[in-house]
Amino acid sequence: MRRKNDLQDVELRQLAQQVIPRGAKEPFGSYLFLGIDPGAELGRHLERTVFLEAFGNTPELLAQEYDPYEGATVFICVVDHMRRLPAGAMRVLLPSSAGFKSLNDLEPVWGEPAKKMINRTGLSLDPLRTWDVATLAVDAKYRSKATMGLVSAGLYQTLTMAAWHCGMDWFVAILDMPIFRLIRWKLQMVFAGYDGVAPLPYLGSAASIPAWCHISEGKEHLAEVDPALHDILFEGVGLEPAIRTVDLSCTERLGLVA
Repeated sequence: MRRKNDLQDVELRQLAQQVIPRGAKEPFGSYLFLGIDPGAELGRHLERTVFLEAFGNTPELLAQEYDPYEGATVFICVVDHMRRLPAGAMRVLLPSSAGFKSLNDLEPVWGEPAKKMINRTGLSLDPLRTWDVATLAVDAKYRSKATMGLVSAGLYQTLTMAAWHCGMDWFVAILDMPIFRLIRWKLQMVFAGYDGVAPLPYLGSAASIPAWCHISEGKEHLAEVDPALHDILFEGVGLEPAIRTVDLSCTERLGLVA
């Protein structure tokens, strides 16, 4: 039986059509949605599909894991304007009384509280200036050489631009090891593990690593070593012919800026 929120292609296309601006000429577009917005279902659908395929996570398991954070959830979606379907999605958790999943899960899985890991690593992580990159999903059709990581780049660009615009200075995450390596290689961002913490199985991943990123350090580093990548991630310059850059004015409307 189809779950109530499992959308078929026709429903997805109708929903995507509602969020694509009239007259958009780019093949793809990047969008931000609160978890309660109808457009967030584009991200949830893709998250369910990819996580079932990659890690065997059922929709019921995902609901159990992430429902406690729904009130502080934002989805970043890259939409294929031609097919009118979601191509990539990222679930981001904002500061809230629920805390961050990527910190709350450290003691149950790694046997050590987040505070101890953070202190040992020498981080001055401010929870009020932190976003949790809780999930990342790219449809299998957009992982080929033909798209050359374009969808992932659109997700990372929107995450970085929105977080910086909203005054955030930290990301936390628990990343599948291949994704962790890819982010460090492709983005040259200061995503790192906590001192003395090794990868372990996590939610179907054979090896995941708790990770953090100091955004302002990453910005300064990229400005020195790769100005073009810095401009893509922080200025929104470089992907425009292919991806419609997120409209950051939506962060005020969504209440993401204090």
